[in-house]
Amino acid sequence: MRRRLLLALFGILGVTTPWATVSAQTAPRAFSLFLDCSDFYCEPDFYRTDIAFVDHVRDRTAADVHVLITNQSTGGGGRTYTLAFYGQRKFAGISDTLTAELAQGATEDEQRKALSRTIKLGLARYVARTPAGANATLSLAGAPADAPKSAAARDPWNAWVFRLGAHGNGSRERNFTNNRLNGSVSANRITTQWKTSLRVDENYNDQAFTIDGKKVTSVTRNFSGSALQVKSLGEHWSAGLRAGASSSTYLNQHLAASVAPAVEFDVYPYSESTRRQLRLQYSAGMQHYLYNDTTVYFKKKESRPFQSLTVLFEQKQKWGSLEGQVDGYHFLDDLSKSRLNYSLGADVRIIKGLSVNFYGNYSVLHDQIYLPKGSLSREDVLLRQSQLATTYRAFFYGGISYTFGSVFNNIVNPRFGGGGNNNF
Repeated sequence: MRRRLLLALFGILGVTTPWATVSAQTAPRAFSLFLDCSDFYCEPDFYRTDIAFVDHVRDRTAADVHVLITNQSTGGGGRTYTLAFYGQRKFAGISDTLTAELAQGATEDEQRKALSRTIKLGLARYVARTPAGANATLSLAGAPADAPKSAAARDPWNAWVFRLGAHGNGSRERNFTNNRLNGSVSANRITTQWKTSLRVDENYNDQAFTIDGKKVTSVTRNFSGSALQVKSLGEHWSAGLRAGASSSTYLNQHLAASVAPAVEFDVYPYSESTRRQLRLQYSAGMQHYLYNDTTVYFKKKESRPFQSLTVLFEQKQKWGSLEGQVDGYHFLDDLSKSRLNYSLGADVRIIKGLSVNFYGNYSVLHDQIYLPKGSLSREDVLLRQSQLATTYRAFFYGGISYTFGSVFNNIVNPRFGGGGNNNF
């Protein structure tokens, strides 16, 4: 009886014999491939089915070809994907780099098809070095030879890209309500020599609690606007001008406005920015403040000169990614009023199947000149309606994962949810 129940249970769970599973996966394939890309534009199940002439493995050390995919936005609102092909094992030393351009508004399906097409083109040189190359063909679809050549496309927008956005959400409970509204407007124009970026954001949030029959309401409003103009000065240098204005009930700022020219140097060429950057940026300018309430320094408004320096490092390689930043500024009329920020993040593969990721930042704060005079009410503190005095701010998260077992599995099974993620 127990044996029959076990057999029935195995049948329900879909357990198959080991040799049946192996036979389903032993179709001739040219070599093994590891796709290294972000979850935002990487769909393993799609690439396993669309690029079916290779073995897709989940560990880079088990692959004959490692493809690292990075991306950055373009001036027209689209994205440029850089695909770096690294030959390993039997293809050691054979590497290549291709790019794929996607226009603004491209759907997820158009995005993954464009990436898949580019991956296949990059893999052609490796297929040609295997016995499977004897059965491979390559075709090029194009316009007929006698088709008239079209003139260069005229851009009626002169490279300007505009975006309008708004969203809201709300939640309700018996003794709690919450509403959020956000809106934004942006305009960008990017060419090889100039970069112009304009943006305005508005945020509103209200919360209401009923405690012991008493209703307590919290409302915060934030507004910000920014403008950036940058001129390219070669592969390593650029100069620009930043201007901004903001308003925040939380920071006791009716208006905070700034303007500052800046200069930037990248140790690596800007053309390599999707893979690595080491940028140093210096700026100096003026800040002007109008406060909602009198500050602890008995000010209702003030203007201060300042200078800032930022050092940013980013690296994306086969072993993972690493980024760190140090930035700080101080007021030139009072050097004791300053701020220094440190941040470091990494996603690194240690050994086969073992990965660690972490991110942390730490800020040393000595610039809270905007704090309101007087004491805050208990409700203001608990609901965080106003910034509290502090000399530091810190945040950290980290994780570790270890995956083991079969690295060769090209089977896609979407039943009861793709990717094995089931929510009940």
